[in-house]
Amino acid sequence: MAISWATRQLLDRYVSDPKTVTWRWESMVVDVVLRYGSRSDAEALLPVFLDDPGARERLVPVFARHGDIALAERLLEAGVEAGRLRDGVPTGVLHAVGYLGCESAERMLWEHVDDSRGDHVDHHEAMDACLGLLHLPCQGLRTEIAEALERHVGSGLFPEFLPVLATKTGDPSWLGRLVEWGESGASTDCNGGLILGIAAHGAAARAEFTRLLWNPRWQAYGGGTGSDRWAYAGARLLGLGMPELYAELVARLNSDADTDDKRHCVETFTALLGQWVERGWVGLRAAPQPHESSDALYDLLFEWSSRHEDDSLIGLAGRVLGHEDRLVAELYRLEATLRSGARHELELRVVADH
Repeated sequence: MAISWATRQLLDRYVSDPKTVTWRWESMVVDVVLRYGSRSDAEALLPVFLDDPGARERLVPVFARHGDIALAERLLEAGVEAGRLRDGVPTGVLHAVGYLGCESAERMLWEHVDDSRGDHVDHHEAMDACLGLLHLPCQGLRTEIAEALERHVGSGLFPEFLPVLATKTGDPSWLGRLVEWGESGASTDCNGGLILGIAAHGAAARAEFTRLLWNPRWQAYGGGTGSDRWAYAGARLLGLGMPELYAELVARLNSDADTDDKRHCVETFTALLGQWVERGWVGLRAAPQPHESSDALYDLLFEWSSRHEDDSLIGLAGRVLGHEDRLVAELYRLEATLRSGARHELELRVVADH
């Protein structure tokens, strides 16, 4: 299969005009390759990544999304030495090799998480290693993962993404323990891994996960902490769709809950909607992209049922919070983004018909 036009643009600029590879341009083009590329694109981009891994970090998701075991092994050979990432190699490589199913990397990935020897564990290394291990069997690590969780359970601060691996212990009681941990001891600066770890328990976690979204204690809207991203990823893991979440929001806004609780619900839903609109790659095989089109989301959330009353998401939020509230302003921004996305979807259909 031939490489895509977007990949050719990346290769041309990387090689012939590197000064024009700005963060904005590279992020945009890489996102196109990530969404629409193929194995050929990953293969073509790997050599330029290996030439300068630190400067080409944004390519790593392309290798995970479109690569295979052979490519994972090449990443390992080039990026890992004596069981540790080489200097300058982005931590996302740890995530990618696990995502690609490279079971031979399990022990190496765990070494980037395990703090039993009292060694400092880098946050980003541990996060990406945990996300990689989530895609692997981890049969030989069950005991060590359980011991690590026991060392930290109930703590305010802890290796944030260690709870993602709770399902690897084979002990279903960790679902309830993660929920209790998040609602009692855990700092909200450190609960993204708890949110995702709960969702990773699958159907058994659906009720608890939905409850935590609306619970102010979890602050699932947190953009600075990344909780919004992992709440979105958890919703994708559990197959929660926007219609279901919106129905719950409407019920809560129409309830007799106090204004602070309603504000929290609007803030959480707005954060989730922002992630839905962005459709960023979360790097979880079991968390597919949302199936709702921009047009369908616009109809669901922003259309009025009649011209006489604004009963859309904006109207509901405005009545609860006031129409000048910053969250209402953010909803107007998301409405405009969805309208633009819906128009783009229509344009693509017209082009395809020609």
